[in-house]
Amino acid sequence: MKIIIHARGNSQIGIGNLSRSYELLSYLSKNHDVIGVFECDKNVYKKYENKNVLRSDNLINSVKLIKNFENSIYICDLIDPNKELSDNLKKNGVKKIIHFNGIEYGFEPDIIFIMNGFDYIFETKDIEVYKGFEYYIVGEEVVKNRKKNLTPIKKLENILICFGGADPAYYTEYFAEIINDKKYNYTIILGPAMSDERKIYIKSIKKENIRYIDNPLNIIELLLSSDLLVTLGGMITYEAMCLGIPASAVRWNNLEYVVKSFGEKNMIIDLENINDAYQNILNLEIDELNNTCKNAFNIVDGSALKNIKNILETILNKREYND
Repeated sequence: MKIIIHARGNSQIGIGNLSRSYELLSYLSKNHDVIGVFECDKNVYKKYENKNVLRSDNLINSVKLIKNFENSIYICDLIDPNKELSDNLKKNGVKKIIHFNGIEYGFEPDIIFIMNGFDYIFETKDIEVYKGFEYYIVGEEVVKNRKKNLTPIKKLENILICFGGADPAYYTEYFAEIINDKKYNYTIILGPAMSDERKIYIKSIKKENIRYIDNPLNIIELLLSSDLLVTLGGMITYEAMCLGIPASAVRWNNLEYVVKSFGEKNMIIDLENINDAYQNILNLEIDELNNTCKNAFNIVDGSALKNIKNILETILNKREYND
């Protein structure tokens, strides 16, 4: 039975959902027939181009592509699917609908993965729920590079600033402009979904202790050479946690709840609102960094791909899906 993974990414919402869906597709493809339907522009698609990944311009086109694969298991990583989509999928012969995000728009999956362990209750009568940090996807390369023994940081020197592939918050510009200390060395990432106009402007801001890296080929290497990550709370946050790199995040829009919740669980440094974030970085204490890093490292252990695969294979092994 074919597995379809459907995700969307752009400059407005970022590309984290595309990245984790691609990691899942790559992992599952070793043993199963998997197709990705990725809604993104041609430039973003270059990052995920693969014979098993179909690019789509919009939801209407995606549904047309998905119709070609009857009797499939459908995995949704859209942030705003609605009831019309789930109804269409069922009408077109999808056997099982699995979802990785919220259902506030009326989407009706059979199974939902809530990829965090934050302190709230998700109640539903008709949906099978798997909840916990053990389901948040980080890639195999991250897991391979995970530290065997976590060594405390003795001195904070090198800070990596990365607000995802798109930085929809426009915080990259803010930090490039506001940094004025000689205390730290900063590496600022310019992601693949960021416009050329934005990149040109940011690169024009030249300071001795800032270097810019445009669309880096090896983000893992950059993380491992850093003492602290500054981000929005998306996928790279989990990658840093899994690798054993202290993470901090600035509150923004729909990720504000995530950042606050991480902070309450002592997994990251909550830098709070953008107007306070830079000063909060300058005031950081090493003990605080090491304590949050150790706690997060123990929680985000890189087992998600295996855990999700095991659940999917339980579904695939049921007789009703083999008739």
